[in-house]
Amino acid sequence: MLKKIRLHIFTIFPVLFLFILFSQCRGIGNSDGSGESSNNGNSAYEYPADFSFVEIPNPLSGDNPLFPLKEMNVPEVGKPFKDFHFSTKLTRVTQINGIEGRQEYSRFDPFNSNQSMIVLLHDSGNYNVYKTQSMPYNSQENFVTRTNNIEDPRWDNNNPNLLWGLVDFELVKDNVTTGTREVIKDFSKDPTIKPIISKEPDIYRVTMRQEGEASHDRRYWAFILQGSQDDYRARYIFCWDRKQDKVLGLYKLSAKESEIDWVGMSFNGNWILIGGMENNTGNLKGLTMANRQLSQFHRLDYTTSHSDVGLDINGNEVIVMQNSRTDYIDLIPLDVKTRPILDSGGSYENTNRTPLIRLFYNSESPKGFNAGVHISCNTPGYCMVSTYISSDHKEKNWLDRAQVLVKLDPKKPRGFYLAKVYNTHQSYWEETHGTMTKDGSRIVWASNWNQAVGSEKVFLMQLDMPPNWKALLDKPGRKRPDVD
Repeated sequence: MLKKIRLHIFTIFPVLFLFILFSQCRGIGNSDGSGESSNNGNSAYEYPADFSFVEIPNPLSGDNPLFPLKEMNVPEVGKPFKDFHFSTKLTRVTQINGIEGRQEYSRFDPFNSNQSMIVLLHDSGNYNVYKTQSMPYNSQENFVTRTNNIEDPRWDNNNPNLLWGLVDFELVKDNVTTGTREVIKDFSKDPTIKPIISKEPDIYRVTMRQEGEASHDRRYWAFILQGSQDDYRARYIFCWDRKQDKVLGLYKLSAKESEIDWVGMSFNGNWILIGGMENNTGNLKGLTMANRQLSQFHRLDYTTSHSDVGLDINGNEVIVMQNSRTDYIDLIPLDVKTRPILDSGGSYENTNRTPLIRLFYNSESPKGFNAGVHISCNTPGYCMVSTYISSDHKEKNWLDRAQVLVKLDPKKPRGFYLAKVYNTHQSYWEETHGTMTKDGSRIVWASNWNQAVGSEKVFLMQLDMPPNWKALLDKPGRKRPDVD
């Protein structure tokens, strides 16, 4: 449930004259602390011909180079500037309007298929759609529509005007330009699901718990049937094939199996992913994958943590997830050969999984990681890890206040610094939730620029990747950045 946002009115007239005078003397833009105007005022900033990414020497180590946050003023909207340490192209793209200046979550690409529109939060529980023809994206000039009571709005892969979503028992497709709605499927009328709803009338919706996704082609879908009794617990899981319009599998949940964070499909639709928690029992203890018939279950991990489904560099289905038992972020193949690590500090030997990044959660260590992470695997073969840090922690680990990219190569994963994070979180919507577009060309995350922490006044930062970014990753990266 989205929180209501208090509106604040700022009086600027008394300082307007002084601001204009000051900006004439120094230039408008970010101060980098050196007494010179920053690159934020350079709207034409582009990547230099000799640009290369700064590679993380060893993502499994706690001894990678530290790049402390460089103090800067809040960036102006629409004025690209380079990250001080890594020379990536950054732009603030929305204005502050409570939480309405930010995207929904790390797992979902907020841009439509041709990136001409973006879907952002609205504090009513719906979402606003804006054109991206100018900045700020969330200006009245760019406003297209507000969604109508849909959960999990997801852009169509091909038609830039269509949003898929859920409404009660319906899967719908909304045209954001015409305002028309097409009901793809009403599960309350399905021959398998309708009798269940009739017998258990407190069941009130189908849901993926806001984090699951259909297969990439949207043929296969996994849903929970949720009831209001027993503290709104999950009652059933089912898998639906859109091509055949058929429920392929149905599984009734016992009370001891119903603590489930999310459900969804693997990228190609070969598996159902069930975000079971560690205190579940039976078939759904921990992160679990199941066949589409929900007749076979395989435990992948001890519990469910921040994660995203995707493909590795070889096109194999995977999930990338924080490992609460080993203190790493893992590349987990969706394969019956994959084994969970159940013991604290357990071995990776013969588990068919690959550690990608060591988090180093150890408050006793001077190099301990102080932030939280979110994971986005929208671009096949790659994964972005975004971090968020609270106001009562200081930056000290190489990953603190950093956004990084990982190439999902099981034999030789590589990591790259992307940008530093000007953000401090105290409330949920102040977490960065960094997300990649499906083509990897843009990365966005929420930021309050370390100001008014706790009030959830955020805006959206955007990193535009170089056009040839995949080729740049494959050549040797800089070990230390050029910061002159």
